[in-house]
Amino acid sequence: MNTPDPLHGILQLARSAGVAIATSVLATSLVATGGDIDCKSTMVIAERQRDAAGQLLPLQSHAETVRRGMRFLLDDHAKWFKGPPESLVDEQGVTQMPWVYYSNLQQNGAPFTRSIDRFVSYPAFHHALLIKTFIRHWKTSGEKRALEEAVKLADWNIAHSTPGNWPYAHLPYSTFEAKKPGGFRDKTGLMPDKAAILALAYLQLHEATGEKRFLQAAEAIARTLAKRQRPNGTWPFRVDPKNERVIEEYTSSVIYAVMLFEKLDKLNGNDHYRPYRDKTWNWLVNGPIKTKEFRGFYEDIPPSPQGRTNYDCLDTIRYLLANRTTDNGYLEMAKDLNAWIEKIFLDKIKGFEPAEGIREQLQCNVVMGIHSLNWASMLLELANVTGDEKMRQRAIQTANYITYYMQPDDRIVVGFDYNQWWYSCHAGALYYLFDFLKPIKTPSDSSGSKS
Repeated sequence: MNTPDPLHGILQLARSAGVAIATSVLATSLVATGGDIDCKSTMVIAERQRDAAGQLLPLQSHAETVRRGMRFLLDDHAKWFKGPPESLVDEQGVTQMPWVYYSNLQQNGAPFTRSIDRFVSYPAFHHALLIKTFIRHWKTSGEKRALEEAVKLADWNIAHSTPGNWPYAHLPYSTFEAKKPGGFRDKTGLMPDKAAILALAYLQLHEATGEKRFLQAAEAIARTLAKRQRPNGTWPFRVDPKNERVIEEYTSSVIYAVMLFEKLDKLNGNDHYRPYRDKTWNWLVNGPIKTKEFRGFYEDIPPSPQGRTNYDCLDTIRYLLANRTTDNGYLEMAKDLNAWIEKIFLDKIKGFEPAEGIREQLQCNVVMGIHSLNWASMLLELANVTGDEKMRQRAIQTANYITYYMQPDDRIVVGFDYNQWWYSCHAGALYYLFDFLKPIKTPSDSSGSKS
């Protein structure tokens, strides 16, 4: 963890005095002195709070963290952003929210001046995460504006999907660079797995609004995935949607297609997608679930056979838990995958004991709030299934730890040792923290849905 500098001390004192000083205001003066700011020096790392037994308490409650984090997105965000106003204007002359065209910024709301990805966004994945977060907030609070923001993002992605006459038709782009589709690591391509992720968010939005266009958009994605499915049940990680040229081959991220096919068959009352679902699921069960070759997920990472990730692995665990029976072995598979994640990615957090954190991946091997909470949320599910109280407490301690990532201006930083501020890491932390607002379920031996 960084040694605090004088600015850090000022912000720390301000928080302890209850003064809502915006980090962005203080950091702006540093920008004026030249170039990008030292983002880590502006972070507040508050004094730890503990109970009588020494357990870590949250800096503010989980509910308060969610409330303030959503306020930052819905109320404070437009004026916090300090990039060029014209960079938000789309081809129709409409000003979009900054998260449409930017994935990350400096801690003061200004774009980076030298970073290679300073004007890059990752719509399919990040917008899906924002849509799901907005829906959860709407369901929890009843705030209609959150649902309206979800609708706006979905409509933008539908409008900016690939043409219907292309081989990979009606798919949202996984990368936009300088307001144009594709670019950066994707080059001329996109990621089919991210299309499945966004399609699942479309289905949630269809359920929330009753609007058929979101169901139709999800169906269009599923049809393309079915048509382009390879004999082994997979898809390329990156592919040119117009000429089908494979840009990058391998990804383990196929659980989202499995879930999409299942959900559409359930909605439509048929088994149309069942053969495609089965082919993909069989590949996953006999491939990454056994070999632990979970890699090929993030948009900004170059290929590496040695790379390993945990995001789709965590959702695979959730799927196994939801679909377990007494004799299909899914619970043991889930436990095995979690043991692998803990072995490869888990850190004890010095100074926040006994909290634990999860590193994003081996190619960006840093503990982050979103990934720690993603794991903690899954661990809570596993604890509810197994009745393991120690596991439940571990999950809560990690959730408590991530509340310290919230800054005086209500932003949730990526991590205390990370320079950029990411929309996905703010919204994603909120999304998984919602799971800790619910009453803890009584452990049940009841089986899940179909295998």
